[in-house]
Amino acid sequence: MMHLPELLPIVLVHGGLYDDPVMTASDFWIATGVAGALAKAGVEVIMHERPSEPTTWAEEGEALAATIEAAGHQRAAVVAGSNGCSAAMRLALDRPELAARTMLCWPATSGDHVIDGLASVIIADVHDDDIATGLLAGAPIRGVTPDELAGLEHEVVIYPSLPENKIHQRVTVFELLDVIPDAILVGGSPEPLDDTFGDFLAEFVAVLTAFSRVEHDD
Repeated sequence: MMHLPELLPIVLVHGGLYDDPVMTASDFWIATGVAGALAKAGVEVIMHERPSEPTTWAEEGEALAATIEAAGHQRAAVVAGSNGCSAAMRLALDRPELAARTMLCWPATSGDHVIDGLASVIIADVHDDDIATGLLAGAPIRGVTPDELAGLEHEVVIYPSLPENKIHQRVTVFELLDVIPDAILVGGSPEPLDDTFGDFLAEFVAVLTAFSRVEHDD
């Protein structure tokens, strides 16, 4: 008798950072077909709604931990998109017992003076310059340092933006691969909100389903 592989639940962490209108989990994962396709593949999906106006990335990590715990799980595979990658990495660093492994999809670039300059104005208009500076700090992605990432004892998979764009630059992928021990590069596609993402949906869901298999968990 054939036995289906046991799958970890996947917690989906959407992108966005002080967007207007506010980016939601529904916009990023449900309307684009990702959540439904994962469910059809037999994966339990946990939808995480990120804070719309966070003041620190530590706050974001704590909110993500609370979502996993509220779903009744001790561990989950974390799949994050764009700026949600920073929240996922804070979880991996601060609450590693909850994250079995992490996939960083279309990681948002930090340190671009044009993008950061625009984001700083938007964030400071809601809070103040100090909070804007704190949220935009970090490398290769916001909210973390290279030294923190270099010390990770955690499986990390990176799924790049193809093609790259100003917000999701290829250099960020290379920097993550360089600093995170044993990080793995897989596939790639446009972000879910891109009009062409539907052409990549089946392949993306297959990658995520394989990523969630318990047999790959340590």
